[in-house]
Amino acid sequence: MKCEICHKADAEKAIQRGEGDDADELYVCAACAKAERQRRQKKSQRTRKVTGLPPGVSMSVTEISSSGDGEEPPPILGAIMNAFNDMVSDLEKAKKAAEAKKTPKYSDFPMDSLDKAFRIGERLHLEGLHLIGELEAVKRALHALEMELVGVDADGVKDSGHVYAIRHACGAKTAERVAKAMLREERNARIRLFEELPRVFGDALCRALAVLKNCRLLSPGECFDLLSPMRLAASEDMLDGIGLAEIMRMADSIDLSGAEDKLSEQERDQADADRADEMNRRFEDVVLNERAEEKFL
Repeated sequence: MKCEICHKADAEKAIQRGEGDDADELYVCAACAKAERQRRQKKSQRTRKVTGLPPGVSMSVTEISSSGDGEEPPPILGAIMNAFNDMVSDLEKAKKAAEAKKTPKYSDFPMDSLDKAFRIGERLHLEGLHLIGELEAVKRALHALEMELVGVDADGVKDSGHVYAIRHACGAKTAERVAKAMLREERNARIRLFEELPRVFGDALCRALAVLKNCRLLSPGECFDLLSPMRLAASEDMLDGIGLAEIMRMADSIDLSGAEDKLSEQERDQADADRADEMNRRFEDVVLNERAEEKFL
């Protein structure tokens, strides 16, 4: 007897096709019997894409078939659908809330009202707070008050010279009050360096002086950074061979705009070499005076 489905191979097995009163018993070959079994499995349990999800969200679930008597599938599918809808709704609400939140408008704070002893040009000089390790805490405090310190990144040196412009979104009077409080903290930081942490300041000063005397290449950003502790030492009359006014002129003359980035590699190397030679010559005879030696040596 031939298979009642493919009518080619010999029948080997009896299977039931259909359900209830419409069920028929067929004699089929092994291959057709296997195919029919797989078809029934795919029908009762298959993975399909659920429709009705929000745009951009898709989900695949295993379909749970009913027994054919019209019963509803378990409520787990409805629960999953509701959970996904709620999640997408929450995400859309969060996105709209973020878009609706206005970014504070920051303004530059004028430096005219601040003591020149703590300024380099139009920026605040906070080397003391940097050396005692409190500068990051100051930045976080200002951020909470809708203020920020804007440093100079030049030639790979982050916050070169530790000089900063001040920007604020709070009121001008609040910004001025906070800026002056910050200057008091910088003054206290310098006192701590000279009185309590002379080794810390002496290390920064001696490293800077050694590089200025012996470097072979010196970028603008690095030169400006090295002059920062030198300025503190000169303001405390700790150097022989150079004064504060000359160090200030040197710092003011350094171009931190990145203009040398436009030069070729060879031209930049030559500019860095010339700058290094100039600093070598100028600081060759600069030494710590007796007052500094008492503190640092």
